[in-house]
Amino acid sequence: MCYFFKYIQIFFLAIFLSFIIGKTIYIKRKTKINAIALSFRKDGPRHIMEILLFLIVNLWTFEVLFYSLDLGFRIFPYPLNITLFNSEALKVIGFCLVCMGFILFIWALINLGNSWRLGIDEKKPGKLIKRGIYKFSRHPIYLFFNLYFLGTFLIWGNLIFLILFLSVSFILHYQILQEEKFLIKLFKQKYVKYMENVGRYITFKINFNQTEYLDDIKES
Repeated sequence: MCYFFKYIQIFFLAIFLSFIIGKTIYIKRKTKINAIALSFRKDGPRHIMEILLFLIVNLWTFEVLFYSLDLGFRIFPYPLNITLFNSEALKVIGFCLVCMGFILFIWALINLGNSWRLGIDEKKPGKLIKRGIYKFSRHPIYLFFNLYFLGTFLIWGNLIFLILFLSVSFILHYQILQEEKFLIKLFKQKYVKYMENVGRYITFKINFNQTEYLDDIKES
């Protein structure tokens, strides 16, 4: 059973990287648009967060590989790599969360089509997508990352994966808030109406303060 979880992590990682790289190349060839919209050369909190996100995802990727391949090498020293638990039940739950995440991820990529971007593309933004999975979640790809990182932590049970999960969740939530402000300025009342009907992560009928968002519309 232990080998299954090691091999499945490598499989999931290969699928994730293949989709990201493949989608980026496809959009570039199809539309001549670079879908990687991370701005490393600019200043400001948003760009610092983007750099941190890029670093964390890459560190997490290497750690998953090192753990899965049993290389005996760890990026982070003791005690960050201590095992908090080793439960078969939690491994199964983690596996299910990762599977759920990938369903959301692939579904979202299909729905987005050529509008998919990694980061906020201020020069050539895509269309507002409200079909498919976007009827139930405004940010299903961000939800995928949360499920993927949480599931990986439950599979390995190591402290470093918990830290990486909490870190990436915080940064992604910050990115979501910045992205929503950008989308409101771009699509105005159309996006505010969309926010009223679809939840940020999962759709529940929730009330949110529209004042700050309507202020953004007036300023644009």
